[in-house]
Amino acid sequence: MYQCFEHSYFSTLDINTTHSTCFVEGNIAGNCQILWSNYIKTRHRASVAIALLQEYWNQGIGTRLFKELIKIAENDKYITQIELGFIEGNTRARALYEKMGFRIVSANVNAFRLKDGTLRNEYIMIREIKR
Repeated sequence: MYQCFEHSYFSTLDINTTHSTCFVEGNIAGNCQILWSNYIKTRHRASVAIALLQEYWNQGIGTRLFKELIKIAENDKYITQIELGFIEGNTRARALYEKMGFRIVSANVNAFRLKDGTLRNEYIMIREIKR
């Protein structure tokens, strides 16, 4: 059984962020973050990230963490879109993101260089929040 707890909230004049950590039997299984700005030009955008240890894949934890991030965004009256990026070839992440309502909107060509020198694209996805 796993439990997800909101770990921390941080706010300054420019930025807000919330981190959540998921524990399984007292061990950290993964975490996630949502970050948004207070500036008028970008106030409608929130960025999310998630990390989950491989041993905890396929247990619904990633989905649960994402639902929490989406709920935070939906509860903020200014946020109208959630954004994220993933590395080309990460089909598991892409499947989760699409399941959660995200769609690819652009690519950053050769954005990542792997240890072996291989270059990979980064794909940018968004999920719009209808108000």
